[in-house]
Amino acid sequence: MKKWIFLICILLPVQVWGGTGSAPSSDAGPILFAQKAMAMAGKHMDLDQDAACLTNARSSFLDKVPARAALDEVTRKTGISLGRGNLLLVHEPARSPLWMAFVSRRVPDRLVMVLISSGDSGPVCSSPVNIKVEAGTDFGLFNKEFGKKAFSLVTLANGWADHVPMEILDGALFHDHLCCGVFTGYFTAEYILAHMPLGEEEKYIYLGAPAWCQDDLIQTFLNLTPGKHGYGTMAYPWSRPWTTSEKAYPGLGGIIIRHNPRTGTGKAWVLGFDWQPRAFEQFLARPGFVLDWKKNPWLHVAYNRFFMQHLARPETFVSVVGTKEIENKADLQRLIRMGANPLEEILGPDPSWTEEFSSAKPNSPNKEKEKS
Repeated sequence: MKKWIFLICILLPVQVWGGTGSAPSSDAGPILFAQKAMAMAGKHMDLDQDAACLTNARSSFLDKVPARAALDEVTRKTGISLGRGNLLLVHEPARSPLWMAFVSRRVPDRLVMVLISSGDSGPVCSSPVNIKVEAGTDFGLFNKEFGKKAFSLVTLANGWADHVPMEILDGALFHDHLCCGVFTGYFTAEYILAHMPLGEEEKYIYLGAPAWCQDDLIQTFLNLTPGKHGYGTMAYPWSRPWTTSEKAYPGLGGIIIRHNPRTGTGKAWVLGFDWQPRAFEQFLARPGFVLDWKKNPWLHVAYNRFFMQHLARPETFVSVVGTKEIENKADLQRLIRMGANPLEEILGPDPSWTEEFSSAKPNSPNKEKEKS
């Protein structure tokens, strides 16, 4: 009898703590937030396979508590999940205030969204808005309802509704919005894999020279990061042609290096990226339309749809404009070390860039003294 009493005393706290299925008290706030958010969103849409949740819950906090438990609650109650591709985790700085946006594509030609944010007295829900973007769509209402998150939410949600592949959405979620610049990285990465495949013991290094939004997708797609010495960027205007005494190279798209760290051998390619603006104008059925990205943010969604028609043909946009053999480790260092100019190493010197760079240098203390 004493043995049974002893076992009951040992097991009882385990039953009380873990047997009821209740969540740890630290998760109660995020779970309750998710429940209220789903209830608010549920008044305007069905939370099912035709719905998605965009949220920063992976890295956000609610009342100083990590909010990740909210993700489990959404999946448990609605079936919205990472596996189904409709739980979209938007990258934001760690410990940002928690928010959730729900969007439904059930009704044709409509994409209804609500944003639930953290308020002093609990979750605050926006008005429901049809965020389906068409040519000429005014983002004014989106900005009014969703504030600074409008462009991020609208572009990501339209991408999801348009069935943009998840490998592209992943890069966009890391970038925190789906501008067409992110989409270009997909073609660059696919071109690299198709035309510069890795051999045994080989590795990639990508240099964003120039760098733009595509670089965030290339990092995630090819798993190249600065911390693993696989990625670097350099300050070079992406719209500026590199011009040598023999040739001009407009539309530069970055530099890919394939090398063997053991032997020190490899090859470097300067890529070009052609946005195919004339083909896009035909897609829009607006010949001569001026691409003013800030004035017409709907252009990003339209360009993404244009890109969707060419997913299997990265060569439509990406090409090689110059190459260089890497014979030893010193050759590699001339491309990647501090102060290197890989464009000059591969394509040849651009005298006008040297002049621009020199004139852009801050004045030295001696020069300042000379002026005074």
